[in-house]
Formats: sequence, C-alpha cells, structure tokens
Amino acid sequence: MPTNPATRYLHVQKTLYNRSCHYVGRTLRPREKVETRKSMRSFFILAVLLLAGCAAANNRNSVASEASAIPHDVSYAHARLAAALYPRLAADAEANDNLFISPLSLTEGLGLALIGARGTTETQLRELLAWSGQSKPERLVREYGAFLSDTGEDEVRLSVANALWLSRAIRFDPSYLNDTERYFGATAEPVDFGGDPLGAARRINGWVAQATRERIEEIVSADQFDQSTAAVLTNAVWFKADWSAPFKDGAMSEYTRGDGSRVPIYMMERIERLQYRESKDGQAVVLPYGSSGRFVMEIFLPRDSEVLRRWERDISALSFSLASQGSDAYFDLGAEASRQILLRLPRFEARFENSVRDALVAAGIPCAFDKACADFSGMADAPFAISEVAHATFLRVDETGTEASASTAIAIRVTAKPPVPDVPKMIVDRPFLVAIRDRASGALIFFGRIADPMPVEAT
Repeated sequence: MPTNPATRYLHVQKTLYNRSCHYVGRTLRPREKVETRKSMRSFFILAVLLLAGCAAANNRNSVASEASAIPHDVSYAHARLAAALYPRLAADAEANDNLFISPLSLTEGLGLALIGARGTTETQLRELLAWSGQSKPERLVREYGAFLSDTGEDEVRLSVANALWLSRAIRFDPSYLNDTERYFGATAEPVDFGGDPLGAARRINGWVAQATRERIEEIVSADQFDQSTAAVLTNAVWFKADWSAPFKDGAMSEYTRGDGSRVPIYMMERIERLQYRESKDGQAVVLPYGSSGRFVMEIFLPRDSEVLRRWERDISALSFSLASQGSDAYFDLGAEASRQILLRLPRFEARFENSVRDALVAAGIPCAFDKACADFSGMADAPFAISEVAHATFLRVDETGTEASASTAIAIRVTAKPPVPDVPKMIVDRPFLVAIRDRASGALIFFGRIADPMPVEAT
C-alpha cells in the first residue's frame, strides 16, 4: 500500500474499480446499477474522509491540502473546460470541419500556467477549471496521470507528458519550477527564443512528435518566437487501444458530410451486445476497449443537423458525469442497458490543428491574455501574458481499435520592454562615415560618408 496519502487514495480507487469489474461479465439490472453506484460512491466518500484525517494527523500544513482534493476534482475540470470551450469553437467552425479536442491536454496545459498565476488571472483560471484555491486539485495532476496511464492491460496504452520551455534570458522562480515538476511531472528546458528561434521550435516540436508517437509533428513555428517570448508550456497525450471485439465485416458505402454532400467511405460492421440508447433526438452506443472495459468510446448520432447544432450549443459540464449531483449524464452512457445491435462505423482518420485563444478568452479567462491585467508573477519577476494557445489532435479508428493524440502549447510573452541600462548611447541618426577594410593587410576596401541612407527591404 503506498504511503503518500494522495497516492494511497488513487490506489484505493483503482482497487475499487477493479473489484467492480466483476460485473462486466453480465448486464446489471437498472436497480442493481443504481444500488452499485450508490455503494461505490459511499465507499469513495468514506475513503476520502479517512485519508484526509490521516493526512492531517501526519502533516497538517503541507499534505492535508493535497489529500482534501480528490481525483474527481481533477477530472471534472475536463468536463468543465469542454462545456465552456467546445460550443464556442463549434459556433465558428464550418459545416465540414472536424472539431476534435482533448480536454485532458488543454486542462494540464492551462494547469501549468495556473501554478504561476496570481490575482484575477488565477481567479479566472480556477473558475474555468473549477479547481478550488483551498483544496488545490492541481497538486494531484501527476498522481492522477499515473493512475490513468496504469491501464492494467496490454491492449490499452495511454501516456501523458508535460514540459516547460523557458527563455535563457529570464530567471524563473525556483518554487514555480519545483511545483510544476512535483505536481505535473514537467521537465524544464532552457531555449534561446530570440537568438535561435528555429532551434527552439525544432526542440519543442521534436518533443511533441516523440510524445505523440509522431502523430503530431508540429505545434509551434519559429516565426512565433522573438526576444519577448518568455516560455512555452506544453502537454502531450497519446492513446492507443484495441476494441474488446474487433470489427470483422464491412463494405463500401456513402457518408453525408455536414454540408449535405456525399462521399464514398468504407463502413466497418459488427453485430454485438453493446450499451445502447435510442431517443427522439438520435442514437448512442458504447464501444469498449481491452478486456476490462475501463476505457470506452461513446458515439452519439443525432437525428439531423438541427439536433447536432443543439447538442453542441447546449453542452453542460454535468452532462459528462454520472457521479455529479444534478447531472443528466447525457454524454455519459455508463448507466445504459446492453442490447444486441448492428453497428456500422466508418474507418477514418481526423485531425484538428488550430488556435483556441479566442475561445478561451470567451470561455472566461480574458485576463490571462491581457497585458494590462495578466499576473503570472508566480513564474518570474517579469510582466507576462499568454499570447497564444495552440491545440492539435489526431484520431484514427479502424477494425482493430483507436489511436488518438493531442498536444497543447501555451506561449507566454514578456509584455513590457526591460529598462534601458545606464550605459553610453550611440544613436546613428545623422550623416556618418563608414569604412570597410582588411586589418590583416591594412587594405582600405571601402570608405565614405552616408548622408542620405536609402531604406531597403529585409531579405
């Protein structure tokens, strides 16, 4: 049994989850499902209370606050962010655009910024993520990432990584670097954004490519960097899993795109007993991965484009979680009964690469991007603001399973020029003389006066 209270809680939760998997072999009746969820929830609450008490007894100052935040507080941020961000991205997207984001990746990227945020900037970030300043759920991110990555089966693999890319010209607060490493497992790498922007971009993109198994090869570009670039905070997620039962049949068919046009596509097919929902608005199904069914893909098929727009517009954070009080669990099919169905699903790949800056501003964190308001004094003694948030994802679905990757890059800039040092100044703003010579031989190759310099275009 782990000794760290936060780790111990995750161990207890995982043990409870594994025990619950004994039910996977049969379909629970609705009443059994309700009772099982109630029992599990009560056990979780009791475990959290006991662990919080132990933590307080052992170390009331430092460990108790970590133990009081539970993994649900960490994961609820994913639903909260999706509900705040996705509708704004969908409103600006074209009918045929793929829109596939990673709330996990975005949450951890913003969490790296939150560690160094203060004042209104911190308040807005905590409100967006629903991460209390009292319990500080961000302190459990590394532990929770380890819990997610420990899938318990070879057929399901998941990895989460964080890194900081920091300007060599700025001294970052040691406590910020310590906290991001301790709570997020983030490595800190010095780079020369102003002197070698191409080299900085290559290093960041190389890290992202490696962390996403080459599925995302570029998240930043050299032209984004200059002397004012202070840091880039990155997250990468990679997921690859086999279906519990692979698709073995299929045939060519047609797919109707968002604008109504039709394109040929290969449709995989299987007949199987799956968790399934059908309503006047459409259909939904659960496709489990691996042998335990811990990880699943949930597919929601709207009746028509009007229903799709309504679903995208009216997303609620509570709709993603059966465990949340007051939830309608619309986008969580965990309580649905299983039944025999015929499923046809496209074999496809999809990518999303875009800035989510404007959507995040609209979602509730404008201060972080405003140089007059942003406060990241927890990072360094310099005026910082977020200048850009780039997000990229990859998704592949085929007969054997799913591969998905995501990366988030948060660029932070210095918002004010540093004071000019008190040194001699030479301002060449009047006629001057210029010489070009060979010092080895003494040859004077060029010499003369420049009284009317002609401007030239940069090459």
